[in-house]
Amino acid sequence: MRIAFPRYAVALAATVALVLAAARPLHAQRADSARAGVRRSAADSARAALPKPPLSPRRAFLYSLALPGYSQSVLGRPTAGALFVLTESIALVMLRESAADLRQAKRFRSDSVVVIGYESNGTSVVPITQVSSYNDRLVDIRRGHVEDWIAFLLANHLFAAADGYVAAHLWDLPTQISLESRRDGAVLAARLSW
Repeated sequence: MRIAFPRYAVALAATVALVLAAARPLHAQRADSARAGVRRSAADSARAALPKPPLSPRRAFLYSLALPGYSQSVLGRPTAGALFVLTESIALVMLRESAADLRQAKRFRSDSVVVIGYESNGTSVVPITQVSSYNDRLVDIRRGHVEDWIAFLLANHLFAAADGYVAAHLWDLPTQISLESRRDGAVLAARLSW
């Protein structure tokens, strides 16, 4: 009797077998240090001083929470720091504009007719008016815009703080990331050195 297995099941079983074989220690390939005459060094390499980041993870979190991009710049990640600063700047400008729009909507809410321009008929200047579109609904919409930008600012501070925390943990890990555009799509490549 012959049993047919799908190809993916055979490939999965082979992969699992290779992983299990690689995980098991191979005692026959290790040299016995007593017989080979290998001496242990006087200084224990596990207790050697490890390099420390310029900022502790907690301090990096707090610095970027207060000022997005600061801990990224201290940890040698100027591009990420500049991105957080740029995002913060844009959000602050948009918050200012949204607050000005809200003030304008509140100021004109009680008007029933708004002057939108002036027309000259030769002897005098006559205002051009239209019915005011500034009502309670518009005030609520513009208040929502202000709240949205405030929430965006808070999110930017939290993302910058979380990024600073992770960057402080991984500050000495050399990475190289590239993004390449091709005809059939984009390729994101990362190279890590251990």
